[in-house]
Amino acid sequence: MLKHLMYSFIDRFGESLIQYVRNPLHKLTINTVKLNGLKEHHDTPLKIVHISDLHIGFQFSYDDLIQVIQEVNDLKPHIVCITGDMFDNLDRFKENSARYIPLLKTIRAKHKFFVYGNHDQRAHRTHDLERMMHHAEIEVLNNYGKYIHFDDEAIYICGTDDIINSGGNIKQMLRNKDNSAYTIALIHEPDFARFTKRFDIDLQLSGHSHGGQIRLPIIGAPIRPMLGRKYYRGLYTLKYKRRKMKLYTSNGLGTTHFPFRIGARPEITLFEIK
Repeated sequence: MLKHLMYSFIDRFGESLIQYVRNPLHKLTINTVKLNGLKEHHDTPLKIVHISDLHIGFQFSYDDLIQVIQEVNDLKPHIVCITGDMFDNLDRFKENSARYIPLLKTIRAKHKFFVYGNHDQRAHRTHDLERMMHHAEIEVLNNYGKYIHFDDEAIYICGTDDIINSGGNIKQMLRNKDNSAYTIALIHEPDFARFTKRFDIDLQLSGHSHGGQIRLPIIGAPIRPMLGRKYYRGLYTLKYKRRKMKLYTSNGLGTTHFPFRIGARPEITLFEIK
């Protein structure tokens, strides 16, 4: 209860500052990451666009989402992955969230996936978000995985529920995997990779930490969230026995608690995988 009251006070104070601060989205960056790992040769790489942590309803608006979707579509991805915290707090959201469904449907990709973040699961309207994603034709990977195909190659893509508030279940998300196909896991909290790396997973995509949101010279990011403290931005290689797993932690797009970023620009990430 005390923790809830503390965050409520911080959020309301942060909201009072929004009118005085320019949205950091004007510094949006498009990062390209090239990876190897597919089992077969392809004339063109598999293109995955990764976005995370929009936190709609705090500083991120409907018009901001229009801008982001335009940028995503310009990259012409085969797959779009959204790793949680779509809304900052649906319990306090003042708009009709269904208004966002037609806009989300304009994301152009053959496959579109979403996993819950801690802000999604700390609200009491997760069912509304699930219904929204369904109508927007974005599949929710909630402790679930499936095969998709790029040309003739099978790729396994999976995701867990939010780790902090719901625990997540890696074994369940891998239950449908029956071969050594290239495997992508969507998990909101990046530090869970210390456990994920023990499984047959090639790439974990995460968000949660906002790249620190405030990152200072020399000392780095002084405030990092639970399970977003070690692997809080960029690309990592994690080893376990003879296996290697890549982890990418997105800076995300929105802000939370306080409406500014320092040294952690919002980003959209394009992966080109061969």
